[in-house]
Amino acid sequence: MNTWSLVENRYVPSLASGHESLFTTGNGYLSTRGSFEEAHPDEQRGTFIQGLWVTPPGELPLLGAVPDWTGFELFIDGTRFSLDRPPAGYRRTLDFSSGVLTREILWRGPETGACKLRFRRLLSLSDPHLAAMEVQVTALTDPFTLRIETGIDCSIPSPVQPVWNPKKWVHNRPAAMRLDAESIDGSHRLEVRSVLFGPGIEGVIKEPRRHRWVGERDVGVGETVTYTKYAQYRARRDEGSLPPLPDASRSFDDESRACARRWKSRWTSSGLEVGGDPRSEQALRFAAFQLMAAAARNDPQAGIGAKLASGFGYRHHVFWDTDIFVIPYFSLSQPDLARSHLGYRYQGLDGARRKAKKYGRQGAFYAWESAADGSEVTPEWGTPPVGPPVRIWTGELEEHITSDVAYAVNTYWKWTGDDRFMVDQGIEIVAEGATYWASRLELTADRAHLSDVIGPDEYHTHVSDSFFTNVSAAWHLRFAADLIDWGRRNHPRAVSDLATRLHVDDEVVENWRGLSARVVKRRGRNRVWEQHRGFFDLESIDLAAFAPRRTGMFGLLEEERLQKAQIIKQADVVMAIALFPDDCGTQADHLRNWNYYLPRTDHGSSLSPAAHSRVASQLGFKGLAFEFFQQAIAIDLEDSMGNGRDGIHAATQGGILQAALFGFAGLELKSSGPRVSPRLPSHWDYLNFTTTFHGKRKQWETTNRKGATS
Repeated sequence: MNTWSLVENRYVPSLASGHESLFTTGNGYLSTRGSFEEAHPDEQRGTFIQGLWVTPPGELPLLGAVPDWTGFELFIDGTRFSLDRPPAGYRRTLDFSSGVLTREILWRGPETGACKLRFRRLLSLSDPHLAAMEVQVTALTDPFTLRIETGIDCSIPSPVQPVWNPKKWVHNRPAAMRLDAESIDGSHRLEVRSVLFGPGIEGVIKEPRRHRWVGERDVGVGETVTYTKYAQYRARRDEGSLPPLPDASRSFDDESRACARRWKSRWTSSGLEVGGDPRSEQALRFAAFQLMAAAARNDPQAGIGAKLASGFGYRHHVFWDTDIFVIPYFSLSQPDLARSHLGYRYQGLDGARRKAKKYGRQGAFYAWESAADGSEVTPEWGTPPVGPPVRIWTGELEEHITSDVAYAVNTYWKWTGDDRFMVDQGIEIVAEGATYWASRLELTADRAHLSDVIGPDEYHTHVSDSFFTNVSAAWHLRFAADLIDWGRRNHPRAVSDLATRLHVDDEVVENWRGLSARVVKRRGRNRVWEQHRGFFDLESIDLAAFAPRRTGMFGLLEEERLQKAQIIKQADVVMAIALFPDDCGTQADHLRNWNYYLPRTDHGSSLSPAAHSRVASQLGFKGLAFEFFQQAIAIDLEDSMGNGRDGIHAATQGGILQAALFGFAGLELKSSGPRVSPRLPSHWDYLNFTTTFHGKRKQWETTNRKGATS
């Protein structure tokens, strides 16, 4: 098994739309779903530019699919090539080491001889604006006439309607074209340039929204015909000019080798090896590849969406998924990518401030769903498949997002030692969040409370004193106070100016500390933390009695019944143990809470299995940790939740990597630096990986034998 690639050996029509997500390619600027070059009835074609948000009329902002470069129609003796006719042979491969997507097909039309087709494409890391494709057709048994059509297509829906309108087409030479387009909301201009090299190109079909070259060529038995196509994208917001498009002297292989060299540099910092379990090794490499492919380089307008840029799920909006599940991994492997996302969070501060002000509070209340400028874009109403519209409360009540952003800031800083970022941006993010909590907490004589919130367990809304929310808010206040003190000692002028601007004086800092100590954490007589006030009084339902099932309990019970039951959607108290172990008591406390909440957890979210795997490892449950790890892998690679068409789950992929590193390897950051305490699955011989701590790269080798070497 080649663990450096994802391979599909059989074409199954019912899986095609979900596999479009899995075979997504990206370079941090562009992302292209793994749709076929030829049109397919159930396709959801899409190429996206990170940070290029478009708002269609009456809809929420999204990364609108830009004019398509991937379409390539083939006609063999007049018969259109498609997989409606089952192929005699099929293989598709996504190579993690080079970013190249390859598809090879043996095919015969109803009245044609057999032929072999090979499609290859990539998004360049050398020039992030560049996309490259090669199409090869070989006649195997009979000569035939080959006709091709390919160009730029402005009719791609996003996902309901096209969101780019052509303004001008330019054809300055036979095999080159340029499109100037404008987004449907008028906020962006986009230039798309493309060239095609190959035999028999005859002219251009000029439809209003789609210009394409046409060509025809007779192909003899044993002969291979090759076409190479390049496309470049440049938005008006992009700085600088584009380099010239490659000419006919540059082959696809040349571009592939250049791309592989850049990927090799990335993999040097993200090395992952698993001895004795190639499936897990492949899954970890897939996770790292897709996260790196979706992460913008030094672009504060481009956060990492909950579905990466691999589909239209959640309209590409940015959730806590990135801050909690992705940024910790990037902080220790690709710190520049973590830094870019935190730049996006800093750029969204004004939107967070507006949201806090909307609710009569101070500071910054981050958007649960964020798009272009940090404004809240969570829809207020949802339309289920059956029944009336339902109110969506997460944008208003899932307030832990503010502390999640602060957690990402802290994680990045601890691993990188990037004091410059902290002084320039990090302190302001954290301090404005602390100001929010100080204005939000409700005080009694000696306690501080948070009423009417939603914790990670979204089955229960409008709860009070959510354990996770309270713990994260208390941690945030304490961290902010310590951070201001650090800044005043080490960067007095800059931090003094910032504190003055934010109205943070000694009294405010001490108030943060005092509030942190007063935030309520509820514990029952069994010494189990109560997930929220009144949770222990809810109806107890035996989830095991509903096995086997493939759907969440939300689809089996009415929402009102769920609100009154001890059934939770995903890791909640367990999530607090993963992120804030010292605030959740001793190891014995962690075990008591694990034993209580595990049988009550539905895992109705893609975030849950990986988080449970991590905590199971920390508690010494090797077998159970690996079971949850496998469940997490299956969410995307096997589409176990049935929503693969919408895109890859960013939190799942980040969570898989955290389960392996923080869970199986026992990686943790102490005052002296990183250390490991291996607790690998019993059938793993070793787990080797790379981290970067304060700019120094380190190779770790963990084994099932006692101890570890580095």
